[in-house]
Amino acid sequence: MKNINRRDFLKYSGGGLAAIVIGSQMPGLSNQAHAAVSALDITITDTIKEMVTHNAINTAECYYWVFKEARLPADCPGPIIYAHTGDTVNITVHNTLDEPHAFYIPGMFDSGPIQPGDTFIGAFTATKGGTHLYYDNLNEPVNRVMGLHGCLIVQPLVPVAGHKLTPYDNPTAQVQLLFDEFGSAAHWPGLGWADENPATLTTGSRQGVWLLSQSSPNLFAEVGDYPPGQDFPAEEFVQRFRRDAFSHNSHDLSIASDIPQYFTMGGQSGHFCHNNPVSVPMARVGEPYLLRVLNAGLMAHSMHIHCNHFYILSVDGVVQGAPVGNIPSGATLLRPGLIWVDTFTANPWGVSSHKYDLILPFMRPPDVPNVRGIGRGGCPDAGSATIAGGTTWPPYEEFDRAMGKTILVRQSPLCYPAHDHSEPSQTSQGGNYNCGVIGGQYIIGDLNVALPTYPNPFLGGNLPPQTFPMDEDFAMMIFREDGTITYGCNEAEVNGIQQDCRDSGLRSQDDRPDFPPV
Repeated sequence: MKNINRRDFLKYSGGGLAAIVIGSQMPGLSNQAHAAVSALDITITDTIKEMVTHNAINTAECYYWVFKEARLPADCPGPIIYAHTGDTVNITVHNTLDEPHAFYIPGMFDSGPIQPGDTFIGAFTATKGGTHLYYDNLNEPVNRVMGLHGCLIVQPLVPVAGHKLTPYDNPTAQVQLLFDEFGSAAHWPGLGWADENPATLTTGSRQGVWLLSQSSPNLFAEVGDYPPGQDFPAEEFVQRFRRDAFSHNSHDLSIASDIPQYFTMGGQSGHFCHNNPVSVPMARVGEPYLLRVLNAGLMAHSMHIHCNHFYILSVDGVVQGAPVGNIPSGATLLRPGLIWVDTFTANPWGVSSHKYDLILPFMRPPDVPNVRGIGRGGCPDAGSATIAGGTTWPPYEEFDRAMGKTILVRQSPLCYPAHDHSEPSQTSQGGNYNCGVIGGQYIIGDLNVALPTYPNPFLGGNLPPQTFPMDEDFAMMIFREDGTITYGCNEAEVNGIQQDCRDSGLRSQDDRPDFPPV
């Protein structure tokens, strides 16, 4: 039953996947979390959330059950929780809803049913490095799909002796080889994954989360209004969520279908997703970036990225490649092991291939010609000559070109889409294409080339070295007010870009500085 009928409801426009760290310090993640805590204080409650569209006719709201951490806003999904392998995590869970709920991490923790009005106090040990879904496993899959889910990230504090840090306690030989080569091998110039570089404001352990889910406003509202103490029938929920007849009037909830109308990544979709650094990897060439993908919902997504390919590091928690000692001396990544893909299928939770760890090398886009041709995006070869007398890399000629006649859009930084090839998930409320699961990869510079110093239009002063020129609406997504770079921090919430978008407050680029800088 909805708590919002008896108190002021929590209405949150959604910043998308706020983060929280267990303990006071986690190297490399200082810019990626809103709070560092000694224990988790979670309330199982509900909220009404504004979704991708917003106008006077259609307020585009959806009701959710949520895990709310005491220091963070209520949102679906719950916050990203970071911990080190071996950390003890103290947790308190309050259930304010009218039916039993739980907090569950497969193979690690199970609160068991928490009755309405009760509080659970316990602890668990973060026993295994990797990506984990925490969720309510009661009345499967209703409670989880209604919004009671989030991401737990456990990673080692120190690397395997003699090697570079990876996200895993016991990496396979090929995963370890890949991470050892980042920043060391000629074909991966730049930094290792965990390496920092104060001169360019580059933090270590660069990573983000694609937590996929789907939402049905009508069905979720009906579950929320179900009689107190009774579970909504799970079989009926799944049938209506997956098989209800489509309605072409999805914006009118009085006649709308029960199939999902909102398809989200980190609780956001459309513009609010693909302009959010927590969902969109934003880094320079030479700054490898780890991406953790989970599907908490009931529908498959076929995720595809432009510009770079992924190396698949882990599938369903199983680290890929041959175990240490099983590969002959001198083996390379060309041997059977890690797969190099640009499209992969994220199945519903509980089905094979529902969870992935992937890494984007953040190499130069392979279709940019260099002196040896194309397809050598990771190498430091010089760019080819252009007819205009420049070079293909860095793409100076593109930097100062603009698209559009009224509102100019600078072609810098280099923004490439990442989206779902399952077409229905690209829409909102049965229409509004490109308002669904849409992210990207944004190349904001190159560690391996000399670039002029460009002004920072958001903060004043200059952008860090090796950063491409950009305008205010982009710079405000990446840089904090103290000048540090975000690499995954939810800057859409922190600096107000979320509300600016709703108020049409984003600056156009009519005030952009001279290029190149005078």
